[in-house]
Amino acid sequence: MSAAGITVRGEVLLGTLGSVLLGAGGWGSGALPGGVPDGLWGRHGTPLMCVGVALSYAGLVLLVIAWWRLGTRVADGTAAGWRESYTALWCWALPLVPGPLLGSSDAYSYLAQGALAGRGRDVYVLGPAALGGPLAANVPGMWHDTPAPYGPLSVAAARAVVAVTGEHHVVAATVGLRLVALAGLGLMVWALRRLAAASGSGAAGALWAGALNPLVLLHLVGGAHNEALMLGLMTAGLLAFGRGRWAVGTVVLTAAVLVKAPAGVALLCAAAVAVAGRSGAWPRVRQAAGIAGVAVAALVAGVAVCGQGWGWLWTLRTPAEVRTLLSLSTDAGRLLGWLAEGLGWGTAAGAMTAARLAGLLVGLAAVGYWVRCAPEVGAERATGLALVASAPVVQPWYVLWAVVPLAAVSWRRLGRSGAKAAMVGLMLVVMPSGHGPTWTSGIAAAVGAAAAVAAVARWAPRERPVRERGAVVPRAAAKAPR
Repeated sequence: MSAAGITVRGEVLLGTLGSVLLGAGGWGSGALPGGVPDGLWGRHGTPLMCVGVALSYAGLVLLVIAWWRLGTRVADGTAAGWRESYTALWCWALPLVPGPLLGSSDAYSYLAQGALAGRGRDVYVLGPAALGGPLAANVPGMWHDTPAPYGPLSVAAARAVVAVTGEHHVVAATVGLRLVALAGLGLMVWALRRLAAASGSGAAGALWAGALNPLVLLHLVGGAHNEALMLGLMTAGLLAFGRGRWAVGTVVLTAAVLVKAPAGVALLCAAAVAVAGRSGAWPRVRQAAGIAGVAVAALVAGVAVCGQGWGWLWTLRTPAEVRTLLSLSTDAGRLLGWLAEGLGWGTAAGAMTAARLAGLLVGLAAVGYWVRCAPEVGAERATGLALVASAPVVQPWYVLWAVVPLAAVSWRRLGRSGAKAAMVGLMLVVMPSGHGPTWTSGIAAAVGAAAAVAAVARWAPRERPVRERGAVVPRAAAKAPR
């Protein structure tokens, strides 16, 4: 085996160990379902919770180190190819499948909505509280009376999972959602490799930046978010458009919209490129009309098959009404509201509404600009830049809307130290339980991270210089077959 292969195997094993620790630590620090004993459920300050947090953060540190090192190997060419990234992905993802939810408890809302839909209730009018039972009991309080903000295909997938597992088997249903997320991840990997090959950017790098990203592992796999299915369909649709199969691409991208609406940006960008590729005004009009007709037909058919109606179009604003750490428009609205009430210029509610409206207009302007630029920069790059510029609310995993399409064509930019550091920083916004850090959990996290760093520093193989024909070379290279 070559020196490069030995090095990459070390990164794969290191990341696998990190994933195992992260999954194991989730039993004390994750978003556990109700009915688990209090010590494991995670009351602040309990010893088992602190142990779980320490294990989780030790695993995260190992994953990040392995991912960072693997990216360096891919960038300098010492990783053999995309197969190493593919192997690493499944070695790092599969240990997270049987464990508790990580980073968020949103998947419990998916399941409750799926169960409601299975009973024939309208999930775009009723919140999970109307369901009752163990699935609804695990939904966070802020979402109890909130209608589903997701597309009908997302609800249909959750309904299928609950139909198989039943409403009283929360753990089995969670694993079922993880399998749906893995299916989306597999589709994303398949499309990313081919998009990267078509653009000449390198499949190994695209998989490293897009699929192996720690945010993907923590939130799409660990948190079982429906972004995995959306991004899988989105990248597959962009690939179809890139190969000239615009009708297939339109159907697939419309399916992505039926999971989550932001995928519509990819459809607009891909359509702009396809239309611009026609010469002459009339051919461009026919191309645009053809794409619009197929999109409308696919949308109507998809809504009819999923059986949830059109109420999802009116609940899309729901996520923007919840304050997050990175919600720029909401934070600006709160600041303006404080100033308005203090100076007697208006009410906080009015300032919040104005700030959110301004954020929406800025987002629409950003989408319009990048759609217009799509024929020059490409559909993948335009999609990524439009989504990162237009999101009114930013949860850590929302960044993947932009990162995944950009990874297909520009992974080296994502491999810069600043971009990698930003990915790591976003992993620390929320704890494995989905809540913000506390004093006791922060100490436990620091202990776990320090232990992981110390273990890596002690365990990681060091290249000792040996002399070969008068030159100083790494020992691994000296032993490599010629």
